[in-house]
Amino acid sequence: MSWQDEIRANRKAKAETVRLAETTRTGNEIARMKAAGEVARADREQAAALAAAEKATADAARDKRRGERKAKRDKVTAFAKAHVVDGLIYGIALTSFVMAAPAMSGYGEDVYRSPLGGLLPLITELGMWAFAIAVLATRMKNPARPVWGLQAGVWVFGTLAFLTNAVHGWTRGFDAALIMGVVSVAGVVAHQLAIATPPRSKAQRAADKLTAARAAKTHAAARAALKAAAAQIDADGNARLTYVPGTYEVRRGRLQPVPPDLDTVGPPDAMDAAIADLLGSGGEPDPGPGGGVATDPGPPRRPLGPAGPTPDQPRRTARTTTSGKRSRTTAKPGPDAHYEALRTRFADAVEAGDIDPDTTSIYKIAKKLRCGKTLAKRLKNERSDTQD
Repeated sequence: MSWQDEIRANRKAKAETVRLAETTRTGNEIARMKAAGEVARADREQAAALAAAEKATADAARDKRRGERKAKRDKVTAFAKAHVVDGLIYGIALTSFVMAAPAMSGYGEDVYRSPLGGLLPLITELGMWAFAIAVLATRMKNPARPVWGLQAGVWVFGTLAFLTNAVHGWTRGFDAALIMGVVSVAGVVAHQLAIATPPRSKAQRAADKLTAARAAKTHAAARAALKAAAAQIDADGNARLTYVPGTYEVRRGRLQPVPPDLDTVGPPDAMDAAIADLLGSGGEPDPGPGGGVATDPGPPRRPLGPAGPTPDQPRRTARTTTSGKRSRTTAKPGPDAHYEALRTRFADAVEAGDIDPDTTSIYKIAKKLRCGKTLAKRLKNERSDTQD
């Protein structure tokens, strides 16, 4: 090989080395660029994710604030719709107070010749409002409590405020006195009519009247039963009241037995149950400690009331002699339908074992069947005759 070939070989080798180095450098450069691109893309994706999260958080917070504002607006709107009348009435009351209080304050200073006279509205204006708010608060917390005393306070202090304002305005004429008096009480009058005493529907008024009538009738029956009750005194001097169970009507403060055709054979209704409970027909109550006055049904006895036959006793008719004078009376049984019903009930009670015709007394039979002693004795005798 000549030196020229060697030079060419060296140049070729050097060119190959340069090419390989350039290729390596280019590959490294490409790798670095690719890695940088991956890093940049990851950074962009992370930034986008953070931005999306921040946007979602901001949107959620904004939606929450909007929802809270909407809920508040809806609450305020609902309250305003439900209290339209209250808002109008209290607006009138506030206007009335703002107009009347300063006038009364100045009038009080002129009357008392002292700055302390400026406290006069605390008596004339706030006095009636204190009673007005007391009426409303009492009816809201305890509807059953009477408020007539508080209402009397409202009208007394309202009259005082009207007269005081009218006297103040009298110096400028009748019209000024009338206007100032009306303005001073306009708010409290509207408050008492529209808020403190809300109107009731026709059904509510009817239900209240019916409830009051029931309570009055029950109370009257209890008072009549207590008035007609007898007292049993034991050896120690302790008294026990005894009542006669049954169905009665209250007439002029006295108990009148119900006729047989009006008496119910089945269980009594709620009203009868309440009256029977008050009359002590539910059994023997506890006399309480100390042996004081207590109630006890006691043995059956003739129902109290005006003289005459009881519903379950037989009717008595007078039979006259040929001379036209009444010689004696004969007893006839009551209505056949009623007696047949008693006979059926007696037979059912005997079959159920509630009554033993041989051992059960006439008093217990009369109490069980809610009839008179005469009919109870007749039923027992018929049962004995049948068995014989």
